[in-house]
Amino acid sequence: MTGGWSVGRVRIDRVVEFQQPLTPPAMLLPEVTEEIIARHREWLEPALLEPATGMLVISFHSFVIRTPRSLILVDTCSGNDRERPGKVRYHRKTWPYLENLANAGVTPEAVDFVLCTHLHVDHVGWNTRLLDGRWVPTFPNARYLFDREEWDFWQAEYETERFVDDPFYEDSILPVIEAGQVDFVSGDHEIDAWVRLEPSRGHTPGHVCVRIGDGGAEAVMTGDMMHHPLQCAEPALSSCFCVDPEQSHLTRRIFLERHADGGVLVLPAHFPAPTGGRVKSAGETFRFSFDRGD
Repeated sequence: MTGGWSVGRVRIDRVVEFQQPLTPPAMLLPEVTEEIIARHREWLEPALLEPATGMLVISFHSFVIRTPRSLILVDTCSGNDRERPGKVRYHRKTWPYLENLANAGVTPEAVDFVLCTHLHVDHVGWNTRLLDGRWVPTFPNARYLFDREEWDFWQAEYETERFVDDPFYEDSILPVIEAGQVDFVSGDHEIDAWVRLEPSRGHTPGHVCVRIGDGGAEAVMTGDMMHHPLQCAEPALSSCFCVDPEQSHLTRRIFLERHADGGVLVLPAHFPAPTGGRVKSAGETFRFSFDRGD
């Protein structure tokens, strides 16, 4: 499944790992209440909230950016063949991700840059693949870009006890560092004349957005600044995965206010198909208006 948009001369395509009703709202958004869900149910169902189960519909996907100079892959989902017995969502998966990437016209060898908006497990998985019993870089000719502040935080955090049963640092991050393919960059790093990073701290200490622009057209990839359109309507709802929930809320609120009723295409990392859209004002809060692309 792919979907795409044109931003001037830049082409953006969505490459899916998987999408499904995945989690009860309160599991992802601990501060959500039944009253909040009831208030928004009419527009959430059925595409964003499955009526039969009450589960939020979540997508795991990458974005491919083709500029006149570069082919850039943003966020690499969960990956296959991982041993994650404590986390069934990631355990021994066989997702057709590389096939979906090929359907978007991309071979691993053609990718110039791999950018992870942050270093959570579901954004680094396809950094590597299992080959002859070894984890090797999936994109052999790419430079992998990690925010320096993000790496400084996580290389210590990965050593803590809660990551004992989730060794994604060892199979998804360390191999590309050891291969010499990683560049540690600043939060405002410019990849080329059309694509640059922008700090968006809160979800993690080094979380970044990706800004794309050409000829007056603009798009922004928001990573996990928001996981679900419900957070546009209720910006105070931070996810259970946010390292700093209050800063996450502040970053999200400022972003929504900045982009409300403007022309910037917004591309979040987990919104279900068609994924991209615009932020619209809705009284004192906001709604996400989906754009089916071209």
